[in-house]
Amino acid sequence: MLSAYIIIYPPKVEILERTSEYAPILMFAMLFLSFIFIIFNQKRLMFIGMMATAFIAFFLKVSSNDNLILPQHNLLPKIKVAHFNLSTFNKEDPEIELILNEINPDVISFQEFTPDWESPLSTMLMINYPYAHKMMRVDPFGMAIFSKKPFKNINTFMYDDIPNLTVTINNDLQDIDIISSYIPLFYPQPKMNREHHLDIVSNAIAESKNPKVVIGDYSRVYWQAEMVKFRNNSKLNNSRRSTALSSPNPYDHIFYSDELECVQFDEIRESNQNHIGITGTYQINSRGKNKKQFSFAN
Repeated sequence: MLSAYIIIYPPKVEILERTSEYAPILMFAMLFLSFIFIIFNQKRLMFIGMMATAFIAFFLKVSSNDNLILPQHNLLPKIKVAHFNLSTFNKEDPEIELILNEINPDVISFQEFTPDWESPLSTMLMINYPYAHKMMRVDPFGMAIFSKKPFKNINTFMYDDIPNLTVTINNDLQDIDIISSYIPLFYPQPKMNREHHLDIVSNAIAESKNPKVVIGDYSRVYWQAEMVKFRNNSKLNNSRRSTALSSPNPYDHIFYSDELECVQFDEIRESNQNHIGITGTYQINSRGKNKKQFSFAN
């Protein structure tokens, strides 16, 4: 039970905070131990193991998309967004173009957008994605948003020297804000930290009056306390319904506001099955769903 408590309420110590990334593995380990305790007639230990398993399973479920089934497609306009970290690609490899042609998103978010990528991406996307908001950098904090749909507004807000991009897109009947942020594992200056950066992003989200899709690499899995707190403060929903044990921990996320529904979410994998990005499809929420908030975050 102590291990389950540390997973859900990790102390403010980096090494212990990182242990919560392994919640799914610990959940199945607790379940396996419970069966072992049954074999040896250790009922008390079996009960404790089952309780720990149930607590972690519930914690993971409420941290993910809480719809038991994906919403049905309605007749309102859809918007499909995709997100990639360019560090996972070789710019000489044409696979990124093949992937984009296959998934055919309306909006693409790129992070770690360096000068090496400016020419190949601009050439590749100029016909189908003529609208772009770019912040090219030689460090990992460059990013870009390419779109098939015209921008009504673009903005860049900073956390110290780290950019965060916002674009407003007219999606037929409704303006939608796309906010892209990169929350690194390590910051270039000691005074900078993840909590302050997330607060800056939350403030930008609060200022937006439109439906919102929030994209980025956050260097944290979605069930960690910082991410649960960020989503609660920003009143955002999680597009992911679960994570696979066979995959690396998912640090890239697409969140969305209550005015929208996620009707599809997919991990994007290259030919050798390595995770390289994510994509989600969103529609205007016609049911007036109320946001649920949970208090797992400290």
